[in-house]
Amino acid sequence: MTEWIMCGLMLAWAASMAGLIWISRRAITGIPVSPTDAPRRRVAVIMPVAGGNRPMEASIHSLLNQTYPSFEAVFVLRDLEDPASETVQAAIRGKVAARCVCAGPATACGQKNHNLLAGIAAVSGRDDVLVFADAGHGFPAGWLELLIAPIARGEAEVTSGYHAARPANGGFVSWIYAVCVEIMYVFQNVPGLGLPWGGAMAISREAFERLKVADTWRTSVVDDLSLARVLKAHGVRVRTVPQVCRETLVTGLDLRDLFEWMVRQLQYIRFVFPGMWAVLGVWSLLLQILAFCSAAVLVVAIMMSLTSALSAIVSALYLAVLMAVFLQIRLLHPLPCLPVRWLAAGAVFLLVFIVALGAAGLRREIQWRGIAYRVGRGGRVLAMRQSNFVQHTRWVLSS
Repeated sequence: MTEWIMCGLMLAWAASMAGLIWISRRAITGIPVSPTDAPRRRVAVIMPVAGGNRPMEASIHSLLNQTYPSFEAVFVLRDLEDPASETVQAAIRGKVAARCVCAGPATACGQKNHNLLAGIAAVSGRDDVLVFADAGHGFPAGWLELLIAPIARGEAEVTSGYHAARPANGGFVSWIYAVCVEIMYVFQNVPGLGLPWGGAMAISREAFERLKVADTWRTSVVDDLSLARVLKAHGVRVRTVPQVCRETLVTGLDLRDLFEWMVRQLQYIRFVFPGMWAVLGVWSLLLQILAFCSAAVLVVAIMMSLTSALSAIVSALYLAVLMAVFLQIRLLHPLPCLPVRWLAAGAVFLLVFIVALGAAGLRREIQWRGIAYRVGRGGRVLAMRQSNFVQHTRWVLSS
C-alpha cells in the first residue's frame, strides 16, 4: 500500500511541475504587448538608490536613455552621505526631467518603502502612471513604453516585468542564483500566481490612490509583496509583460550572499502571505523527499535489485520529469549554459532552498542593509534597530 501511495505522489508531483512549466511558457511566449497604439500618459519613474557600483551606474544611465517622451525620473537616496549620491548627481546633471531627493532614515517601515514614498511625494500627482524600478538592472530600449502600455490602453491597472541573472564570471554560485531567478520568473507568469516585482512594476495613479497603497507602505517592511497583498484583497490582477524582462549582471557572489538573499525573500513571504508560505513549504519539502526517495530507489534497484519494477520505473520517470522541467526553464534564460551545469546548479538550489526555508521560519527579524526589522502579521514593521549583521556582499542582491 505504501508503495502505491509513494508512486501516486511521484506521478502527481511530476504532472504538477510539468503543467506549471507548460502554462508559464504559453504565457511568456504568447501574444506580445504592443505599445504602438497606446495613448501617451505622463509617467513618473521612481528609483531608490543606495551604495555604489558599476551595475548601478549603468542602470541609471539606461533608465535616463529611455525614449518615452512624457516621463520624469526621480532618484531617491536616504541622505547625501550615501555613496550613490555622487553617481546620481553626475548622471542627472543637465537632465530637465530628472531629479534627486533625500528621504531621510525610515522610522516605521522598510527603508526602501520610505524612499519610494518620498519619491511619490516629490512628483505631487503630476503623473498618470507610477513606475517603480530597482537600480542594478539594465533597462533595454523601449522598456518603459512596453511596461506601461497595458495601463495606457486601460487593459490593466498594474503591470510588472522581471529579470534574468547574467553571471559575469561563470561562477557556479551565480548560476545557482540564475536558476532560482528563472524559477521565480516561471511562477510569476502562471495566471493567478503572478505577483508584482519591485524591480520593475507600474500602477496607475488612480489605482494607487484608490487602493491606498501609500498607507500600506508606511508601515510595511517590503514594497512588492505588500502591494500584492493589497491587490489580492481588492481583486486586482497583475498583468505581467515578459518582453520587459531585464538582465542583472552578477559578479562576486558567494554562497553566503545567495543564502542570505534567499532567506530574506522567504521571510517576506512568511510574514506577508503566511498561507502561501505554508503551501510553498509543504510543496517544496515533498518535492525534495520524493526526489531523494526516487534516487534511493534507483540506487537500490540497480545495485541490489531489492525494489519492485513499479517503484523503479516510477522513480526513474519522476527524476526524468524533474530534469526535463529544469531544462525547460533553462530555455527561458537569455544566456547559453551547458545542460549539465544547469542541472547541477538546480540540484544545489533545491538543497539550499530547503535550508533557507528552515532558517526563514526560525528567524524573528529581517536583516537588510544594516537594519534589523521585527515584523508582525501582514509584513507590518513592529520595531527597528541598527543591526550588527555585516553586509559583506561585494555585489548586493536586490531586496
